Amino acid sequence: MTTPYRIIIWSPGDMGGRALKTALTSPLFDVVGVKVFSPHKHGVDIGELVGLPATGIKATTRKEEILALDADCVIHTPTTPALLEGADADVVDLLASGKNVVSGASYHNPSMHNWLSESQPALSVLRTVGNMKVTGDVFGPKEKQALAALKQIMRAIDSSPGQRLHPILEKLANKIVDRVLPRRLDGDKFQRACLTGGSSLFGTGLHPGVMVEQVLLRLASLMDHVEQVHFLEVGDLSAAPDGMWGGLESLGYGMPLESVDSNHAIALMQHFYFNAVLGNVAHQLYGIGPERIRVERHVYACPARVEIVAGGTVIKPGTVGAIHMTYRGYIDDKLFMTNEECWHVGGGNAHLGPDHPDSLAGGHLITLEGKPGRITLRSEPEDDSFEADWSAVTDISVKAILDSIPAVCAAAPGVVTPDLAPRFRLEEA
Repeated sequence: MTTPYRIIIWSPGDMGGRALKTALTSPLFDVVGVKVFSPHKHGVDIGELVGLPATGIKATTRKEEILALDADCVIHTPTTPALLEGADADVVDLLASGKNVVSGASYHNPSMHNWLSESQPALSVLRTVGNMKVTGDVFGPKEKQALAALKQIMRAIDSSPGQRLHPILEKLANKIVDRVLPRRLDGDKFQRACLTGGSSLFGTGLHPGVMVEQVLLRLASLMDHVEQVHFLEVGDLSAAPDGMWGGLESLGYGMPLESVDSNHAIALMQHFYFNAVLGNVAHQLYGIGPERIRVERHVYACPARVEIVAGGTVIKPGTVGAIHMTYRGYIDDKLFMTNEECWHVGGGNAHLGPDHPDSLAGGHLITLEGKPGRITLRSEPEDDSFEADWSAVTDISVKAILDSIPAVCAAAPGVVTPDLAPRFRLEEA
Protein backbone atom coordinates (compact mmCIF):
# COMPACT_ATOMS: atom_id res chain seq x y z
CA MET A 1 0.00 0.00 0.00
CA THR A 2 1.42 3.38 -1.00
CA THR A 3 0.85 6.88 0.34
CA PRO A 4 -1.24 8.86 0.64
CA TYR A 5 -3.39 6.65 2.86
CA ARG A 6 -7.09 7.24 2.27
CA ILE A 7 -8.58 7.78 5.71
CA ILE A 8 -11.92 8.52 7.36
CA ILE A 9 -12.35 10.38 10.65
CA TRP A 10 -15.13 8.95 12.81
CA SER A 11 -16.34 11.61 15.29
CA PRO A 12 -14.15 14.73 14.98
CA GLY A 13 -14.36 16.01 18.56
CA ASP A 14 -11.27 17.02 20.53
CA MET A 15 -9.02 14.12 19.49
CA GLY A 16 -10.72 13.37 16.17
CA GLY A 17 -10.73 17.06 15.23
CA ARG A 18 -7.00 17.30 15.92
CA ALA A 19 -6.41 14.17 13.85
CA LEU A 20 -8.50 15.64 11.01
CA LYS A 21 -6.58 18.91 11.02
CA THR A 22 -3.22 17.12 11.08
CA ALA A 23 -4.20 14.71 8.31
CA LEU A 24 -5.53 17.48 6.04
CA THR A 25 -2.15 19.22 6.19
CA SER A 26 -0.04 16.08 5.75
CA PRO A 27 1.07 14.59 2.40
CA LEU A 28 0.81 11.11 3.96
CA PHE A 29 -2.97 11.17 4.17
CA ASP A 30 -5.97 11.81 1.95
CA VAL A 31 -9.11 12.36 4.02
CA VAL A 32 -12.00 10.93 2.00
CA GLY A 33 -14.78 11.20 4.58
CA VAL A 34 -15.81 12.37 8.05
CA LYS A 35 -18.59 10.89 10.19
CA VAL A 36 -20.21 13.50 12.45
CA PHE A 37 -23.00 13.12 14.99
CA SER A 38 -24.32 16.67 15.34
CA PRO A 39 -27.03 17.50 12.75
CA HIS A 40 -25.68 21.02 12.26
CA LYS A 41 -22.35 19.58 11.06
CA HIS A 42 -23.95 17.41 8.37
CA GLY A 43 -23.03 18.75 4.94
CA VAL A 44 -20.33 21.08 6.27
CA ASP A 45 -17.01 21.00 4.42
CA ILE A 46 -14.53 18.94 6.43
CA GLY A 47 -11.86 21.64 6.16
CA GLU A 48 -14.20 24.23 7.64
CA LEU A 49 -14.87 21.91 10.60
CA VAL A 50 -11.31 22.52 11.80
CA GLY A 51 -10.70 26.04 10.54
CA LEU A 52 -8.95 25.12 7.30
CA PRO A 53 -9.81 26.00 3.68
CA ALA A 54 -12.65 24.10 2.03
CA THR A 55 -11.76 20.71 0.55
CA GLY A 56 -14.93 19.94 -1.40
CA ILE A 57 -15.67 16.94 0.86
CA LYS A 58 -18.75 17.18 3.06
CA ALA A 59 -19.14 15.66 6.51
CA THR A 60 -22.05 13.28 6.97
CA THR A 61 -24.17 11.90 9.78
CA ARG A 62 -25.08 8.89 7.65
CA LYS A 63 -23.25 5.69 8.52
CA GLU A 64 -24.17 4.03 5.23
CA GLU A 65 -22.36 6.78 3.29
CA ILE A 66 -19.19 6.14 5.30
CA LEU A 67 -19.40 2.37 4.78
CA ALA A 68 -19.71 2.90 1.02
CA LEU A 69 -16.48 4.92 0.78
CA ASP A 70 -13.25 3.41 -0.52
CA ALA A 71 -10.79 3.97 2.33
CA ASP A 72 -7.70 2.33 3.78
CA CYS A 73 -8.27 3.21 7.41
CA VAL A 74 -10.81 4.78 9.80
CA ILE A 75 -9.58 6.89 12.72
CA HIS A 76 -12.16 6.07 15.37
CA THR A 77 -12.47 8.65 18.18
CA PRO A 78 -16.01 8.68 19.62
CA THR A 79 -16.80 9.92 23.11
CA THR A 80 -16.67 7.48 26.02
CA PRO A 81 -20.50 7.53 26.43
CA ALA A 82 -20.73 6.27 22.83
CA LEU A 83 -19.28 2.98 24.06
CA LEU A 84 -22.59 2.51 25.88
CA GLU A 85 -24.59 3.23 22.75
CA GLY A 86 -23.52 0.53 20.31
CA ALA A 87 -20.13 1.79 19.12
CA ASP A 88 -18.92 -1.81 18.90
CA ALA A 89 -21.47 -2.59 16.19
CA ASP A 90 -20.20 0.37 14.17
CA VAL A 91 -16.62 -0.89 14.38
CA VAL A 92 -17.65 -4.41 13.34
CA ASP A 93 -19.43 -2.96 10.29
CA LEU A 94 -16.40 -0.82 9.39
CA LEU A 95 -14.06 -3.81 9.62
CA ALA A 96 -16.39 -6.08 7.64
CA SER A 97 -16.59 -3.42 4.91
CA GLY A 98 -12.84 -3.79 4.35
CA LYS A 99 -11.60 -0.77 6.29
CA ASN A 100 -8.81 -0.97 8.85
CA VAL A 101 -9.68 0.79 12.13
CA VAL A 102 -7.35 2.61 14.54
CA SER A 103 -9.22 3.69 17.64
CA GLY A 104 -8.33 6.16 20.35
CA ALA A 105 -11.47 5.26 22.28
CA SER A 106 -11.25 1.50 22.88
CA TYR A 107 -10.12 -1.87 21.45
CA HIS A 108 -6.71 -1.90 23.14
CA ASN A 109 -7.50 -5.53 23.97
CA PRO A 110 -10.96 -6.58 22.72
CA SER A 111 -10.65 -10.05 24.26
CA MET A 112 -10.47 -8.64 27.79
CA HIS A 113 -13.77 -8.84 29.66
CA ASN A 114 -15.42 -6.05 31.68
CA TRP A 115 -18.69 -5.48 33.55
CA LEU A 116 -20.57 -4.78 30.29
CA SER A 117 -19.19 -7.66 28.21
CA GLU A 118 -21.77 -9.73 26.35
CA SER A 119 -20.52 -12.75 28.30
CA GLN A 120 -21.81 -11.14 31.50
CA PRO A 121 -25.25 -12.27 32.74
CA ALA A 122 -27.96 -9.73 31.94
CA LEU A 123 -29.00 -9.38 35.59
CA SER A 124 -25.39 -8.68 36.58
CA VAL A 125 -25.21 -5.86 34.02
CA LEU A 126 -28.53 -4.39 35.19
CA ARG A 127 -27.44 -4.64 38.82
CA THR A 128 -24.23 -2.72 38.08
CA VAL A 129 -26.08 -0.05 36.11
CA GLY A 130 -28.75 0.27 38.78
CA ASN A 131 -26.08 0.99 41.40
CA MET A 132 -24.26 3.46 39.17
CA LYS A 133 -23.96 7.04 40.45
CA VAL A 134 -24.23 9.80 37.86
CA THR A 135 -23.54 13.53 38.10
CA GLY A 136 -23.66 16.41 35.65
CA ASP A 137 -25.60 16.36 32.39
CA VAL A 138 -24.13 13.42 30.48
CA PHE A 139 -27.36 11.62 31.42
CA GLY A 140 -30.61 13.55 30.98
CA PRO A 141 -33.53 13.68 33.45
CA LYS A 142 -35.30 10.71 31.84
CA GLU A 143 -32.16 8.55 32.01
CA LYS A 144 -31.60 9.49 35.64
CA GLN A 145 -35.19 8.58 36.51
CA ALA A 146 -34.77 5.27 34.70
CA LEU A 147 -31.59 4.53 36.67
CA ALA A 148 -33.37 5.26 39.96
CA ALA A 149 -36.24 2.98 38.97
CA LEU A 150 -33.83 0.24 37.89
CA LYS A 151 -32.10 0.37 41.27
CA GLN A 152 -35.40 -0.26 43.04
CA ILE A 153 -36.31 -3.07 40.65
CA MET A 154 -32.97 -4.81 41.20
CA ARG A 155 -33.41 -4.56 44.96
CA ALA A 156 -36.71 -6.39 44.60
CA ILE A 157 -35.18 -9.00 42.29
CA ASP A 158 -32.30 -9.60 44.71
CA SER A 159 -34.60 -9.89 47.74
CA SER A 160 -35.22 -13.33 49.21
CA PRO A 161 -38.53 -13.84 47.35
CA GLY A 162 -37.06 -12.48 44.09
CA GLN A 163 -34.02 -14.75 44.14
CA ARG A 164 -36.21 -17.78 43.51
CA LEU A 165 -37.20 -16.21 40.20
CA HIS A 166 -33.65 -15.44 39.04
CA PRO A 167 -33.50 -18.17 36.32
CA ILE A 168 -36.72 -16.92 34.73
CA LEU A 169 -35.82 -13.25 35.14
CA GLU A 170 -32.36 -13.84 33.65
CA LYS A 171 -33.94 -15.20 30.47
CA LEU A 172 -36.31 -12.24 30.25
CA ALA A 173 -33.57 -9.70 30.97
CA ASN A 174 -31.31 -11.29 28.39
CA LYS A 175 -33.88 -10.55 25.70
CA ILE A 176 -34.24 -6.85 26.49
CA VAL A 177 -30.98 -5.58 28.01
CA ASP A 178 -29.15 -5.10 24.71
CA ARG A 179 -32.01 -3.02 23.33
CA VAL A 180 -31.56 -0.55 26.17
CA LEU A 181 -27.84 -0.82 26.87
CA PRO A 182 -25.88 -2.78 24.24
CA ARG A 183 -23.33 -5.02 25.90
CA ARG A 184 -19.73 -4.79 24.68
CA LEU A 185 -18.94 -7.39 22.04
CA ASP A 186 -16.49 -10.18 22.78
CA GLY A 187 -13.16 -10.26 20.98
CA ASP A 188 -14.09 -13.07 18.61
CA LYS A 189 -16.73 -10.83 16.98
CA PHE A 190 -14.06 -8.30 16.01
CA GLN A 191 -11.71 -11.04 14.84
CA ARG A 192 -14.39 -12.48 12.56
CA ALA A 193 -15.20 -9.03 11.18
CA CYS A 194 -11.50 -8.52 10.40
CA LEU A 195 -11.32 -11.83 8.56
CA THR A 196 -14.51 -11.05 6.65
CA GLY A 197 -13.25 -7.68 5.45
CA GLY A 198 -9.54 -8.46 5.23
CA SER A 199 -8.94 -5.65 7.72
CA SER A 200 -7.17 -4.97 11.02
CA LEU A 201 -8.14 -3.34 14.33
CA PHE A 202 -5.81 -1.46 16.67
CA GLY A 203 -6.42 0.67 19.77
CA THR A 204 -3.84 3.21 20.93
CA GLY A 205 -3.26 6.61 22.55
CA LEU A 206 -1.15 8.05 25.36
CA HIS A 207 -2.67 5.72 27.97
CA PRO A 208 -3.72 3.09 27.15
CA GLY A 209 -1.38 2.66 24.23
CA VAL A 210 2.03 4.26 24.66
CA MET A 211 2.89 4.54 28.36
CA VAL A 212 2.21 0.91 29.36
CA GLU A 213 2.02 -1.15 26.18
CA GLN A 214 5.17 0.46 24.76
CA VAL A 215 7.26 2.20 27.44
CA LEU A 216 6.55 0.02 30.48
CA LEU A 217 6.71 -3.29 28.63
CA ARG A 218 9.96 -2.33 26.90
CA LEU A 219 11.47 -1.58 30.32
CA ALA A 220 10.25 -4.98 31.48
CA SER A 221 12.34 -6.63 28.77
CA LEU A 222 15.46 -5.54 30.68
CA MET A 223 14.53 -7.79 33.60
CA ASP A 224 14.92 -11.55 33.99
CA HIS A 225 11.56 -11.80 35.74
CA VAL A 226 8.88 -9.27 36.63
CA GLU A 227 7.04 -10.01 39.86
CA GLN A 228 4.76 -6.99 39.99
CA VAL A 229 4.05 -3.79 38.05
CA HIS A 230 2.82 -0.40 39.25
CA PHE A 231 1.73 2.40 36.92
CA LEU A 232 0.59 5.80 38.17
CA GLU A 233 -0.79 8.64 36.07
CA VAL A 234 -1.44 12.05 37.62
CA GLY A 235 -3.08 14.78 35.56
CA ASP A 236 -4.53 18.28 35.84
CA LEU A 237 -7.86 18.48 34.02
CA SER A 238 -8.33 22.22 34.44
CA ALA A 239 -7.63 22.83 30.73
CA ALA A 240 -9.54 19.82 29.41
CA PRO A 241 -12.20 20.61 26.79
CA ASP A 242 -15.55 21.53 28.35
CA GLY A 243 -17.42 18.66 26.74
CA MET A 244 -14.86 15.90 27.28
CA TRP A 245 -16.52 12.82 28.83
CA GLY A 246 -19.66 14.93 29.23
CA GLY A 247 -17.91 17.72 31.17
CA LEU A 248 -16.15 17.99 34.54
CA GLU A 249 -19.40 17.82 36.53
CA SER A 250 -20.29 14.55 34.81
CA LEU A 251 -16.95 13.21 36.01
CA GLY A 252 -17.89 14.29 39.52
CA TYR A 253 -15.82 17.45 39.95
CA GLY A 254 -17.45 20.24 41.92
CA MET A 255 -19.96 17.77 43.35
CA PRO A 256 -20.41 16.73 47.03
CA LEU A 257 -17.74 14.23 48.08
CA GLU A 258 -20.27 11.44 48.62
CA SER A 259 -21.26 11.69 44.94
CA VAL A 260 -18.09 9.93 43.79
CA ASP A 261 -17.03 6.43 44.78
CA SER A 262 -16.38 3.07 43.15
CA ASN A 263 -19.92 3.03 41.74
CA HIS A 264 -19.70 6.39 39.97
CA ALA A 265 -20.03 6.32 36.19
CA ILE A 266 -16.41 7.43 35.70
CA ALA A 267 -15.24 4.46 37.80
CA LEU A 268 -17.20 2.03 35.64
CA MET A 269 -16.25 3.62 32.32
CA GLN A 270 -12.54 3.35 33.08
CA HIS A 271 -12.86 -0.45 33.09
CA PHE A 272 -13.17 -0.20 29.29
CA TYR A 273 -9.59 1.10 29.24
CA PHE A 274 -7.71 -0.29 32.22
CA ASN A 275 -9.01 -3.86 32.01
CA ALA A 276 -7.42 -3.87 28.56
CA VAL A 277 -4.14 -2.52 29.96
CA LEU A 278 -4.04 -5.19 32.66
CA GLY A 279 -4.87 -7.87 30.11
CA ASN A 280 -2.09 -6.72 27.78
CA VAL A 281 0.49 -6.80 30.57
CA ALA A 282 -0.61 -10.25 31.77
CA HIS A 283 -0.40 -11.62 28.23
CA GLN A 284 2.96 -10.02 27.41
CA LEU A 285 4.77 -10.79 30.68
CA TYR A 286 3.19 -14.08 31.73
CA GLY A 287 1.42 -15.51 28.68
CA ILE A 288 -1.90 -15.46 30.55
CA GLY A 289 -5.26 -15.09 28.81
CA PRO A 290 -8.26 -13.08 30.00
CA GLU A 291 -10.05 -16.09 31.52
CA ARG A 292 -7.63 -16.07 34.50
CA ILE A 293 -7.55 -12.32 35.06
CA ARG A 294 -9.64 -10.58 37.70
CA VAL A 295 -9.86 -6.79 38.03
CA GLU A 296 -10.82 -4.89 41.19
CA ARG A 297 -11.42 -1.14 41.43
CA HIS A 298 -11.30 1.35 44.27
CA VAL A 299 -12.30 4.97 43.62
CA TYR A 300 -12.58 7.86 46.05
CA ALA A 301 -12.87 11.64 45.92
CA CYS A 302 -10.62 14.24 47.54
CA PRO A 303 -11.87 17.70 48.60
CA ALA A 304 -10.83 20.81 46.72
CA ARG A 305 -8.67 23.20 48.76
CA VAL A 306 -9.05 26.22 46.50
CA GLU A 307 -11.80 27.50 44.23
CA ILE A 308 -11.19 26.83 40.56
CA VAL A 309 -13.11 27.93 37.49
CA ALA A 310 -12.46 25.44 34.69
CA GLY A 311 -14.44 26.13 31.55
CA GLY A 312 -18.05 26.30 32.63
CA THR A 313 -17.48 24.46 35.93
CA VAL A 314 -16.90 26.15 39.28
CA ILE A 315 -15.21 23.94 41.86
CA LYS A 316 -15.58 25.25 45.40
CA PRO A 317 -13.48 24.20 48.41
CA GLY A 318 -14.86 21.07 50.05
CA THR A 319 -16.41 19.70 46.85
CA VAL A 320 -14.69 17.11 44.67
CA GLY A 321 -11.39 18.59 43.50
CA ALA A 322 -9.48 15.37 42.79
CA ILE A 323 -10.44 11.77 42.06
CA HIS A 324 -8.18 8.81 42.81
CA MET A 325 -8.88 5.61 40.86
CA THR A 326 -7.12 2.28 41.39
CA TYR A 327 -7.54 -0.80 39.19
CA ARG A 328 -5.73 -3.91 40.42
CA GLY A 329 -5.13 -6.91 38.20
CA TYR A 330 -4.92 -10.44 39.61
CA ILE A 331 -3.92 -13.67 37.94
CA ASP A 332 -6.09 -16.06 39.89
CA ASP A 333 -5.48 -14.61 43.38
CA LYS A 334 -2.01 -13.14 42.78
CA LEU A 335 -1.68 -9.40 42.29
CA PHE A 336 0.47 -8.67 39.24
CA MET A 337 -0.31 -5.03 38.38
CA THR A 338 -1.75 -1.89 39.90
CA ASN A 339 -2.92 0.93 37.61
CA GLU A 340 -3.60 4.20 39.46
CA GLU A 341 -5.12 7.38 38.06
CA CYS A 342 -5.19 10.57 40.11
CA TRP A 343 -6.85 13.45 38.30
CA HIS A 344 -7.24 16.89 39.84
CA VAL A 345 -8.56 20.25 38.65
CA GLY A 346 -6.01 23.01 39.29
CA GLY A 347 -2.58 22.63 40.87
CA GLY A 348 -3.93 23.88 44.19
CA ASN A 349 -6.16 20.79 44.36
CA ALA A 350 -3.51 18.23 43.45
CA HIS A 351 -3.71 15.06 45.53
CA LEU A 352 -0.09 13.95 45.68
CA GLY A 353 0.92 10.95 47.77
CA PRO A 354 4.50 10.17 48.85
CA ASP A 355 5.07 8.00 45.77
CA HIS A 356 3.46 10.44 43.30
CA PRO A 357 5.25 12.69 40.80
CA ASP A 358 6.57 15.82 42.50
CA SER A 359 4.95 18.14 39.97
CA LEU A 360 1.54 19.71 40.66
CA ALA A 361 0.95 19.44 36.92
CA GLY A 362 1.08 15.65 37.11
CA GLY A 363 3.13 13.06 35.28
CA HIS A 364 3.74 9.32 35.22
CA LEU A 365 5.50 6.88 37.51
CA ILE A 366 6.41 3.35 36.42
CA THR A 367 7.75 0.77 38.88
CA LEU A 368 8.76 -2.79 38.01
CA GLU A 369 9.62 -5.24 40.81
CA GLY A 370 11.39 -8.50 40.11
CA LYS A 371 14.80 -9.96 39.27
CA PRO A 372 17.47 -8.73 39.39
CA GLY A 373 15.85 -5.78 41.21
CA ARG A 374 13.63 -2.75 40.70
CA ILE A 375 13.28 -0.33 37.79
CA THR A 376 11.62 3.05 38.32
CA LEU A 377 10.86 5.67 35.67
CA ARG A 378 9.49 9.11 36.52
CA SER A 379 8.06 11.54 33.99
CA GLU A 380 6.94 14.96 35.20
CA PRO A 381 6.93 18.54 33.86
CA GLU A 382 8.51 21.39 35.80
CA ASP A 383 5.87 23.41 37.64
CA ASP A 384 7.58 26.73 36.94
CA SER A 385 7.40 26.26 33.19
CA PHE A 386 4.12 24.36 33.03
CA GLU A 387 1.02 25.99 31.62
CA ALA A 388 -2.16 23.92 31.74
CA ASP A 389 -2.60 22.86 28.13
CA TRP A 390 -4.67 19.77 27.40
CA SER A 391 -3.56 19.87 23.77
CA ALA A 392 -0.27 18.19 24.70
CA VAL A 393 -2.13 15.07 25.89
CA THR A 394 -4.31 15.10 22.77
CA ASP A 395 -1.35 15.68 20.45
CA ILE A 396 0.56 12.66 21.82
CA SER A 397 -2.48 10.43 21.34
CA VAL A 398 -3.11 11.75 17.83
CA LYS A 399 0.52 11.17 16.88
CA ALA A 400 0.32 7.60 18.19
CA ILE A 401 -2.82 7.02 16.10
CA LEU A 402 -1.48 8.52 12.88
CA ASP A 403 1.95 6.89 13.23
CA SER A 404 0.35 3.44 13.53
CA ILE A 405 -1.66 3.65 10.29
CA PRO A 406 1.02 2.34 7.87
CA ALA A 407 1.73 -0.72 10.05
CA VAL A 408 -1.96 -1.43 10.67
CA CYS A 409 -2.75 -1.18 6.95
CA ALA A 410 0.13 -3.55 6.17
CA ALA A 411 -0.78 -6.07 8.88
CA ALA A 412 -2.52 -9.37 8.25
CA PRO A 413 -6.26 -9.32 9.01
CA GLY A 414 -7.07 -9.43 12.71
CA VAL A 415 -6.66 -7.56 15.98
CA VAL A 416 -3.23 -5.89 16.11
CA THR A 417 -0.98 -5.41 19.16
CA PRO A 418 2.36 -3.56 19.45
CA ASP A 419 5.42 -5.53 18.34
CA LEU A 420 7.90 -5.46 21.23
CA ALA A 421 10.42 -7.83 19.66
CA PRO A 422 13.97 -6.43 19.30
CA ARG A 423 14.48 -4.93 15.88
CA PHE A 424 17.77 -4.00 14.26
CA ARG A 425 18.94 -2.43 11.03
CA LEU A 426 22.24 -2.50 9.21
CA GLU A 427 24.42 0.54 9.88
CA GLU A 428 25.13 2.27 6.58
CA ALA A 429 28.63 3.56 5.92
